[in-house]
Amino acid sequence: MTRKLWAIRPAPNFTNRLDEFLSNGMVAVGWPGVGDLGAGLTRQDIKERLRSTYEHYKKDASSELGTAVGILDRFANVLSEGDFILVPDGEDVYVCEVKGGYSYRPELDQDTPDKGYPHWREVKFLKDGEPVCKAGELPLAVRRAIDCRLALFAVTGGAAAMWKFLGLEPDEAALKD
Repeated sequence: MTRKLWAIRPAPNFTNRLDEFLSNGMVAVGWPGVGDLGAGLTRQDIKERLRSTYEHYKKDASSELGTAVGILDRFANVLSEGDFILVPDGEDVYVCEVKGGYSYRPELDQDTPDKGYPHWREVKFLKDGEPVCKAGELPLAVRRAIDCRLALFAVTGGAAAMWKFLGLEPDEAALKD
């Protein structure tokens, strides 16, 4: 199995939900209103849903639209069981392993402060949900990688050092991505 290394922000729909991530053994992304992304939706399908839901995505040339499509597609279709996710929160860095496929929570598919994060993945946090380390302790290339402000992204720079830091052994294919 090829394991990949990802990073996700714990703030879907602009609200920090780290406590919910930890207590529910999950990670999530926002974009309420686009509905269930399961059942093999393509990137084009996701793009059309975003366009029909959000006014600022109506322009075809929007780079923000392409970014949102990529994040939602990776979350629903690319993340795999066995992948690991870094969850930076301030100076603390949590790490979890993906344990389940994409799931949609219709009860959270509303653009309100208490909801707005309907797209979930089941995970298991390492160290019983305690931070694995402080951001400053990470290998330099990984610190630079997690400075990215995207909601979800692959950690490629410094991935080999991060796997070693975590004491995990990916297969060779995971290091080539």
